[in-house]
Amino acid sequence: MIPDEDGALFKQLSNGWVPYSILVGPDGKVILWESEFNETGFSAAVEKLYEEPEAPGEVEPAPRAAPRRAGRTWGANILILGGGAGGLVAAYHLRKKLPKGHRIILLDREPNHLFQSSLLWRAVGLRSAGQIQRPLSDLAKKGIEFINEPAVQIDTASKVVRTPSQEVDYDFLIVALGAELAPEEVMGFEEMALNLYDLEGTAKIHAALNEFSGGKVGVLVTDIPFKCPAAPYEAALLVDSFLRKKGVRDRSEVHIFTPEHQPMPVAGPAMGDAITKVLSKRSIQYHPLFTFEWISPGDHTIASSTGEPEQVDLLLAVPPHRAPEVVSYSGLLGSSGWIHVDPHTLATENEGVYAIGDVNNIRLANGKNLPMAGVFAHYEAKVAAERIVAEIEGDQPGASFNGKGFCWLELGAGKAGFAAGNFYAEPEPAVRMYPPTRPAHWGKVAFEKWWLRHWF
Repeated sequence: MIPDEDGALFKQLSNGWVPYSILVGPDGKVILWESEFNETGFSAAVEKLYEEPEAPGEVEPAPRAAPRRAGRTWGANILILGGGAGGLVAAYHLRKKLPKGHRIILLDREPNHLFQSSLLWRAVGLRSAGQIQRPLSDLAKKGIEFINEPAVQIDTASKVVRTPSQEVDYDFLIVALGAELAPEEVMGFEEMALNLYDLEGTAKIHAALNEFSGGKVGVLVTDIPFKCPAAPYEAALLVDSFLRKKGVRDRSEVHIFTPEHQPMPVAGPAMGDAITKVLSKRSIQYHPLFTFEWISPGDHTIASSTGEPEQVDLLLAVPPHRAPEVVSYSGLLGSSGWIHVDPHTLATENEGVYAIGDVNNIRLANGKNLPMAGVFAHYEAKVAAERIVAEIEGDQPGASFNGKGFCWLELGAGKAGFAAGNFYAEPEPAVRMYPPTRPAHWGKVAFEKWWLRHWF
């Protein structure tokens, strides 16, 4: 036991709120360490402790790097799972750089691409569902095949993905399925909480805010990790702005409950302090280290594992995030519960298979994980696409992901902050947040319009 009265050590050895989980074998060697606890992965590592060692002659040789291929004279099948930010960008760049003889196939269970960054605007009535979606079938105009079905099995040994109606062979596979929302894992979520991260939930939030005449609004983060680390804070700020415009802010409270010890902890204390000051200026009450335990719809309360129940009149919540079920049974998952990839190439341990965006896990120099954010899926997709193109053409792949990214922090009332930096910087990410301005808000609006036009 080590004294840590001011919490300094805890902040160094935590990723938001979960300290490192370290598994040490009987010989004193560290077998596994993760900055987020994943029961499935940790259990598998424990079971490995009890496996019988292989006889000397039975040890399989370490896998060797795939040999450099000569340029292909036949068409390759490149299959992309997921039509979100990463999948869309990967498909676009592959089709742009490869001759028509190579097939680019995108598979998604949803018929539309959703620009998720605009969901919060939808929650306060600034966007309709139609404004922030585009039909994935429109990709056919660019020579990209679209299969509107879910993937039910990823067979990396046979290089095939199975859907309910067919098998799709691939030479290269990009897994861009993102993180699945799992509100069903929280008892009472459906009865009391409104989901900040989907179309139906944000429509309900707008309706509830229109009816709201005063009281306590809570923005709750139920679990980490979650995509778009700024989103809960943006939600609180947009709700604050909405209530002020409506004229009921003076009889309302806005609260944020999160297990993180500061806003966006991976970006460092300066970023956390900047956002905390913005919240304080708007009289938004911030509850860090709120280790969520349960929701009680009967009396409209939420509780942490260590604190007293908090009663709220309107609850907006970030549900737990999990790897998609098809990925869980694919053999691709690492001990973190996500797909482990090379941080620069996005390649998995399986030949020809890449994982980009929220579904992958990249550990940074400080031991924390690269945040789940669309900007990283975007840039990772370009790298994966360029490396596949190089291999098909017989060149040495040189594209590399550098960990740089940016995001907006929407404040409402026509203003937004902007943050940018290098998350691969050592020993800590080097991220800077710029003061909120109206031009920054219009920059986000312009990016939204460009995104929905450019890829389609």
